Amino acid sequence: MINRIKQIIDYYNLSINAFAKKIGSNQVTINQQINGDRKISLDTILKIANSFELISTDWLLTGKGNMFNNINTSTNNEDLIVTNKNLSETVKSLSRTIENLSHK
Repeated sequence: MINRIKQIIDYYNLSINAFAKKIGSNQVTINQQINGDRKISLDTILKIANSFELISTDWLLTGKGNMFNNINTSTNNEDLIVTNKNLSETVKSLSRTIENLSHK
């Protein structure tokens, strides 16, 4: 299940912190669960299922089937908007980092 959670994080281009915020969980808890220091709780699984409606709960729980539920085009567009927003935020963050490093 850890690998499937990592796939979700990668697909949405989220940091662990952003992922934890999106599902309404503590970053330290999510880090510990993803690193295997702590078992993934039912609470975390439910939060993921409720926060990522496109993700198939069957796939999340068992690894069987497709990662995504059967979705319509409007939901697909919403997903692209979220992904685009996350990528834009990443670009802005990296630009600030480059700017800060340039001034040193």
